[in-house]
Amino acid sequence: MNSKKDFQKNKEWLKDYEEFISLDSSTVPTEVTKNLFSKINNLLNPSAWMIFTKIFGIHIVIGTLSLAVCHQFGLDPFHTKFSLADWFMQVGGHGFCMVACGILFLGLSLMTAGYFLSIEEIRVLRSTKLLQISALSLFSLGLLAAVGAQLALAIVGLWLIGTFTAGFVVTEAVWQLRQNH
Repeated sequence: MNSKKDFQKNKEWLKDYEEFISLDSSTVPTEVTKNLFSKINNLLNPSAWMIFTKIFGIHIVIGTLSLAVCHQFGLDPFHTKFSLADWFMQVGGHGFCMVACGILFLGLSLMTAGYFLSIEEIRVLRSTKLLQISALSLFSLGLLAAVGAQLALAIVGLWLIGTFTAGFVVTEAVWQLRQNH
């Protein structure tokens, strides 16, 4: 339904452009028209790879900062005394803690990214979310392991459940929020 609405908007834009061109008796050079259409196409249909690059850059910053309030896999890079991980452990044990930390780790990054991405980029993120979330989660695990995280398969599995849950829920929430504003 939303892609149909987007298609209609694009179709209306094209109709307006063609009307504008027909009003003037002078001709627009073909190269200018091609260049204009190319730029508009790139804005309306951004590359999933470029979107991933933007989100990954945001995630590096936000994910690192999130470690200040929720130590994960034994990492405490800011040497803080308080950690949400301690509270998560008390509330639901180690399993709940890993799922909640995964939700926090990726969810905060995607919420922040939603602020910086255009509606078109969010649309593409939404259509490629399985690939994007998988890549973000696995790259994150690789980076966490590279800086000394203590990883165990069962714990990683629970953390991934959290990141995928956050990824799907937050992507949809950001889409709904941005689409309505």
